[in-house]
Amino acid sequence: MTTVISPSLARRSRLQAAWLASVMLVFTVLAFPAHAQDSAFDGKVAVITGSSYGLGRELALLGASEGMKLVLVDRRPEASEALAEQIRSQGGEAVFVEVDLAQAEQRPRVIEEAMEAFGGIDYLFNNAGYSYLATLEQMDMEQAKDMFEVNYWAYADLAQRVIPVMRKQGGGTILNVSSILGMSAAPPGLGHYAGNKHALHGLFQSAAQELKVDNIKVFIAAPAGMRTKISQHSVGPLANPENDRAADWEDPAIAARDIFDNIQGDKVIFNPGYIGRQ
Repeated sequence: MTTVISPSLARRSRLQAAWLASVMLVFTVLAFPAHAQDSAFDGKVAVITGSSYGLGRELALLGASEGMKLVLVDRRPEASEALAEQIRSQGGEAVFVEVDLAQAEQRPRVIEEAMEAFGGIDYLFNNAGYSYLATLEQMDMEQAKDMFEVNYWAYADLAQRVIPVMRKQGGGTILNVSSILGMSAAPPGLGHYAGNKHALHGLFQSAAQELKVDNIKVFIAAPAGMRTKISQHSVGPLANPENDRAADWEDPAIAARDIFDNIQGDKVIFNPGYIGRQ
């Protein structure tokens, strides 16, 4: 059976569809500017280390979209300075602090300059890190120690320095980026990298219990492989910057979104990205 629709009815249907589409467009346009204002993160101050590339950059972009005031920290200034300028040009607030986290004497500047810029710190995203690739037999002690300074001691140092700030404010959040290799055995050559990730789990699981009384929440995010510059920035006898082993890994923006979702909960250790969905 064939249904015949009159021209006037068809025209009226098209007009109704066009009206509905225009209404939806208005609501969409109005909703986006209000998004940050409705966010739990709006107006909060966040320090993000390792902000130039990969997950750190995605955390910064997401934080800016949520209305956060950002302190970007990296030892490579160009990319983070450009990112801070991009955020400011779009109406956000961001400053950049150039610090080599392997140098203990430089680390106090992170907290000091954040306080100078914004007067408080609500979130510390300990994210900076790189990989030293070597077997135990190949280990160069100085290179191994340098990696631990960035990947472990800087996390502990910045967390310790931000605790009094957060306690005085009545609370805060410390998020530490680990790896699935901090929860499992690592392949050959990645033992040093996995070692510092296991160390983060040991320290910050205890810290999460210690700081509950101060309303300071502590999290450990353990993602799997993400598309970052970890290959290009790797060092050690097994490093091969020409072989980008991360090229086909997961988009770090996915892990960043999962991190923002999870730090609103209470689970101390979580796996952002596809590894957490298996």
